[in-house]
Amino acid sequence: MQLKERQSRSIAKVITWRVLLTISHTINGFIATGSFIVALKIAGLAFFINSFLFWAHERIWNYFQWNRKARDEKVFVEGHPRTTLKMISWRILITLSNFFIPFLLTGSWGQAAIFAGLATIVNMALYYGHERIWNFIKWGKNIVIA
Repeated sequence: MQLKERQSRSIAKVITWRVLLTISHTINGFIATGSFIVALKIAGLAFFINSFLFWAHERIWNYFQWNRKARDEKVFVEGHPRTTLKMISWRILITLSNFFIPFLLTGSWGQAAIFAGLATIVNMALYYGHERIWNFIKWGKNIVIA
């Protein structure tokens, strides 16, 4: 038996995640640079790059069955340890992006470091909450009996 998420569910998660992160990146970008225009540029570039990274991260994690449990014959849930490990693996992947996007736009190591630091703190909490909320949504979860 395999517990799988459909592609459409991963895409829906990307969309809801990007809404949260575009807001977060805009605020963090403004705090880090003092410029609303630069903040919007950071959020805009991150929208495209990080959306792909999030989708790829979701699809890769879909192959691992660890800490997924069937709730009944049609639906499964994921445990807190799985969510925590997904959050850590996401943070490792995205920290580079959260540093280099602001650096490319500002040329400032300091502003890029401030942005990456803020993003690390704020977005870890957002990621964990986002995953736990999606855990309650049944749509797009399949139990495949091989």
